[in-house]
Amino acid sequence: MSSEFLVPGSSFLLGVNGTLLNQELGTRNWELGPVGRLATQLTIAVSGMLLVAVVLASFALKSVVAEVPDYGGAYVEGLPGFPQALNPILANDDASHAVNALVFSGLTKTDEKGQAVADLAESWSLSADGKVYTFVLRNNARWHDGTPVTADDAVFTFKLLQDPAYTGQLGAVWKDVGVEKVDERTVKLMLQKDSFAPFLEYTTLGLLPAHVLQDVHPRDLPSHRFNVQPIGTGPFRVKEVRPDQIMLEASPHWYGPRPYLSRVLFRIYPNYKTILTALERHEVEGVPLVDPQDASRVATDKRVTLYDAPQASLTLLFFNVANPILADRAVRQSIAYAINKERLIEIGRSGRARRADSPVLPGSWAYSPDQRRYDFDPAKAREVLEAAGWKVDQAEGADGRVRVKDGKRLRLVLLTNDRRERIRLAEEIQQQLTAVGFEVEVQATGAGGLVQDFLLPRRFELALYSWDFNGFDPDPYALWHSSQLAPQGLNIAGYVSRKADDLLEKGRRSTDQAERTRLYVEFQQTFAEDLPSLPLYYPTYEFAISAKIKGVRPGVVAGPADRFRNVVEWYAKTRREVIGRR
Repeated sequence: MSSEFLVPGSSFLLGVNGTLLNQELGTRNWELGPVGRLATQLTIAVSGMLLVAVVLASFALKSVVAEVPDYGGAYVEGLPGFPQALNPILANDDASHAVNALVFSGLTKTDEKGQAVADLAESWSLSADGKVYTFVLRNNARWHDGTPVTADDAVFTFKLLQDPAYTGQLGAVWKDVGVEKVDERTVKLMLQKDSFAPFLEYTTLGLLPAHVLQDVHPRDLPSHRFNVQPIGTGPFRVKEVRPDQIMLEASPHWYGPRPYLSRVLFRIYPNYKTILTALERHEVEGVPLVDPQDASRVATDKRVTLYDAPQASLTLLFFNVANPILADRAVRQSIAYAINKERLIEIGRSGRARRADSPVLPGSWAYSPDQRRYDFDPAKAREVLEAAGWKVDQAEGADGRVRVKDGKRLRLVLLTNDRRERIRLAEEIQQQLTAVGFEVEVQATGAGGLVQDFLLPRRFELALYSWDFNGFDPDPYALWHSSQLAPQGLNIAGYVSRKADDLLEKGRRSTDQAERTRLYVEFQQTFAEDLPSLPLYYPTYEFAISAKIKGVRPGVVAGPADRFRNVVEWYAKTRREVIGRR
């Protein structure tokens, strides 16, 4: 029987696994019995485990551990009606746009500020004259069936929009654009007329697969099975379509970062109100649009996160400057001083909007906060009217409130649509103008009739109306250039200004963003001085999602589908991960 132990004066090195690495440096061994040997081995083993525990404890104390997104899980959202077309060139309803935003992708996409960035195209270049765009496609882009994306798909999609048999809404934009395949991954888009800076935004349109649809006549697209079995290039692909729901799953062919969510389920409801009820009943986890009147109630639900995003929309008080009273800029300025915009936001949007002083969206690179502002100042409004010759009627029998000039009363008719909240807003404007000497009559009609029967024919004096921008580019040409006078165009105010026209023309032709910014800042200053209409507020966009879904990061939205801009970053599951050391 022999065993070893270390006498004083010996040294040893114990490994982290309890092994004796080095023992007896110039010492002698002594023999022990079995019990002694076992005791020695136990001592070594316990010492090793203690050392491991100390090392791990030290590492844990110095490590920073966090919950990070993990893959898996699903998100369930309500849709306001069944999508009419799972085809981006035919979509014209919110439900279709929502699904298409996840299933399809374009050459470019918009970022959180609304600017075009690369998507299917990894890069693009622009000719010196601003008329030829050359796009180079990613080499790893695949359709959901695994087929590579090529320049043929882009050419097919854009030429389809130019086909006389195409019945969608996008043909006008593309009719004067030349389309040319350079090679398998390169396509040229050539503007046949002038350069047009907002054009790049139109290239966000989802591409269609040529290998699937090239033999389908354009008139047959609305009834083609592709509308229920689409093949796209987006982060999610269609798994199942039923009358009551649409199931999407993460695409294994997606060229971008893998989505955290494995599935997105859309359930069909009649409208947004019923989706909100479904959220309260735990049938869905998301409502794509929350009415301002419902936002406060939703915000109190701790199970739900209410998101608030800038909306590409502007509510204005339009002036028909051809009206003899409103042709006087002093009268228009008096109206501007008499209006309490903050009060209107509370009444019209339950506080869910931002004050507007410009026809350009705040947050846009072209927005200027330095143009003239008309702050609420009833005394100033009266002063301006007095200076312009509008005096309170002191004649016998007069009510002593309404102003007159040259025997004509300061009387205007305010038109709006017949929605209850819009009528309340018009009535508040009526009260504010009455307080400074105007006589205002409110009239309401259906939204379609308001536009077709009154705004476009310019058969109105004052009109309360919201303008939804066609995308994110700040170009305000359509509403304010003199060539766009209604009814042929959308300049319903009748604004005519040689200076404004020149700025707007140069602004949409220039492809230099710094130059465009300078031009649009000057236009905003000119607009504020001329005041052809009064911007009131920019509505905000609210949508609700279960607090279980994280990573939602809303940016500016032009439509409900824009809430999905960063959907690949949404997640329902987490895992613990060491992210650093103290």
